[in-house]
Amino acid sequence: MLFRFGSAILLAVAVSLVGIALEKESLKLKRQVSRQHYQLDVLVDAHAKMKLATQRAGSPRQVLNSMERGELGVETNQQPVSTNRREMPLLQWHLNHSSQQADDEN
Repeated sequence: MLFRFGSAILLAVAVSLVGIALEKESLKLKRQVSRQHYQLDVLVDAHAKMKLATQRAGSPRQVLNSMERGELGVETNQQPVSTNRREMPLLQWHLNHSSQQADDEN
């Protein structure tokens, strides 16, 4: 009888210790998840700030101001720009390419 009572108490203590260990592990994982959510929020805020800074730095007003102050160098192209804007280079290539194929087939 005493043996059964002692084993029942020992079993109850073992179950409670296992429950405590599982609860500790659960709390540890919850802390990690909470920390990761915080880090994600910090990274999202940093991303938004960087994106805003990039948009401000690339705005036409900022670029013109930088050019006027001499911070940005302006390079000119030696080749003249095509004045005929009605011709699309890619479309012309396709037309020339297809006409060459038609000539090759004949």
